[in-house]
Amino acid sequence: MSTPTADTPDALRALLDAYLRCPLDSARAALEQGLRAYQDGWIRARAGADAPPPVAAAPAATPATAAKPARPKFPIAAADLATLGKIADGWAATTADVSRWAWFEDRELVTLDPNPAGSGPEVLRLTATGWAAVGRVPPTA
Repeated sequence: MSTPTADTPDALRALLDAYLRCPLDSARAALEQGLRAYQDGWIRARAGADAPPPVAAAPAATPATAAKPARPKFPIAAADLATLGKIADGWAATTADVSRWAWFEDRELVTLDPNPAGSGPEVLRLTATGWAAVGRVPPTA
């Protein structure tokens, strides 16, 4: 599997525009929706019985609502909220420590940073949506 580069979105837009001659926004939205559904199914198949129930797709954010961090659009289990709360409290959790890190990442609650030791599992950091899920704001640097 190749690693995405910074110009991947531009390359996709160029491909859709030049070769398919289709409206970019609707085609890109359909591709993103299909990818999200595939990721959801993949994670759900591997999460087992503790996977949260599927939720309906939410409408796209409007420019007025895009400025403030949005609350998560899906239910989060109490155990998952507890894990997010521990990360918010300063726990430097890694992908080895948190078994459901792929679910968190897929839902845009965390980002993965390289391990500060230089090698080893990646470290989970809360995104703005992750902070909102635990009802807090990120500390200012």
